[in-house]
Order: sequence, then structure tokens, then C-alpha cells
Amino acid sequence: MTHDGQQNRLDQIEAILLQTAQQQQTNTTAIAQLTEQQQTNTTAIAQLTAKVDGLTEEVDSLRDIVMHSIQNAESDREVFQAEIRRIWEYLLGRSGNGRGEG
Repeated sequence: MTHDGQQNRLDQIEAILLQTAQQQQTNTTAIAQLTEQQQTNTTAIAQLTAKVDGLTEEVDSLRDIVMHSIQNAESDREVFQAEIRRIWEYLLGRSGNGRGEG
């Protein structure tokens, strides 16, 4: 191999090394950006998880309130029906036919 051939080959190796170093720098920058984005995403996911947990607790609480309200309404309905029945029986007993005609 001649001196020019060796120099040419060294120039090619140097060019390849330079290109590799530049690509490595580009890759390092891209990895840093991806790492930063990953951290941002992780933070956002944690915040969303906390919000979902809070909403789940609120829904559970609302469900309990609704169930309690339904139970109260059923109890009230029974009381109202008994009271209406009692009034109706009173009216029937008082007038015979419930219309006050006697």
C-alpha cells in the first residue's frame, strides 16, 4: 500500500469516526429529550391517577348518599301509605261511605 493509499484510508477512517461521533451526539440529545418527555409523562400519569382516585372516592360517596336516600324514600313511602290508610279508615268509619253522606 502506498503512502497516498494509507493517507486516503486514514482519511476515510477519520471521516467515519467523525460521522459516528456526530451521530452519537445526535443520539445522546434525542435520548435526553426522550428522558425528559418520559419524566413529564410520568408526572402527568401520577396526577391523573390521583384525580381518578379522588373521583372514585367522590362517586363512592355519592353512591352511598343515593342508596341512603332511596332507603329513606322507601321508608317514607311506607309511612305515608300507612297514614293514608289510617285517614281513609277514619273517614270510612265516620261517614259510612267516605263521602260524608249518611
